[in-house]
Amino acid sequence: MGFFTLQPTMVSLILSGLLSVPSVTPHTADSDGLPQASLKNEEHSDNSVILHSLTISDLSSKDAEENIILDSPVLLKLECILKAADSMQISNLTWIHGEEEINKELYSENNTAGEWHTTLKVSVADVNSTGSYTCIFSSTTEAKATFYIKAPGVHSGGKTLVTYNGDSTVLKCDSFKYKPVEWLWYKVNENEQVLLTISSESSRFKQDNKTANETKLHISGLTEGDGGAYVCKAIFKTGESEGQVNVSVLSLMVPLKVFLAIVAEVAVLVGVILGYELLSKKKHSEDDVKSEDEQMTQLKSEENGKSEESTTRQRKA
Repeated sequence: MGFFTLQPTMVSLILSGLLSVPSVTPHTADSDGLPQASLKNEEHSDNSVILHSLTISDLSSKDAEENIILDSPVLLKLECILKAADSMQISNLTWIHGEEEINKELYSENNTAGEWHTTLKVSVADVNSTGSYTCIFSSTTEAKATFYIKAPGVHSGGKTLVTYNGDSTVLKCDSFKYKPVEWLWYKVNENEQVLLTISSESSRFKQDNKTANETKLHISGLTEGDGGAYVCKAIFKTGESEGQVNVSVLSLMVPLKVFLAIVAEVAVLVGVILGYELLSKKKHSEDDVKSEDEQMTQLKSEENGKSEESTTRQRKA
């Protein structure tokens, strides 16, 4: 029986295929409504660098901006392209991270066929490497392009939850399609956020993280003191984001007071209507009596007139 022999080259190819690591591709978003320039996002052939590029048509153009949402570390290549005439002289080109100028040795620049190109590599490892990265082309005027690197946001609904003493409620937050490393819940006392203790089995606060991109806070046995603002915080490798849920806990007397107030208003309204009806009937009755008196007076007057006329006739006869 013959045996199939693997050559060293074939073994190397198989191992390289099994051990290759897929690249991490960040998500971009323009949900903030920022004006978008011409941009392109590409992945290099070495599967290690993600390219984000912004193009400025000329120095009089509006500043170009792009949001880059990252939930995990990645190596980025940020590129700015300024389309300008060959005769246009750029006196200065700088990159700024936040408000700090970046060392010129960390980015490249060149002018080819009337287009100015500059690229900056950014290793986004933690919150310190996020923020705004701006390339500035200076001449008689300035043209800017800014990349905003940020952690994903958190959605918390925005509506106040209304409940009553003794009831239970559920607060919910989510981070869209992104998956944070950890979720934390805080209660806002005055201007301070206090981390909730939810590890104890006997605690009235229970945290439910059945899906990585969503968290729920169950609160039982509510009291009026539980009312206020609660903060859900999503911890990403690239930073933190938080949302706020407001809770209003009402006493059971509140709906009763509202009901009694409504009953009182209805009673007053009915009393006014009945009083008006009684006054109307009384007025009609008085008018009827007055009308009868007037009729009787008129009849008596007519009878007296006829009697006087008859007496006069008799005297004449």
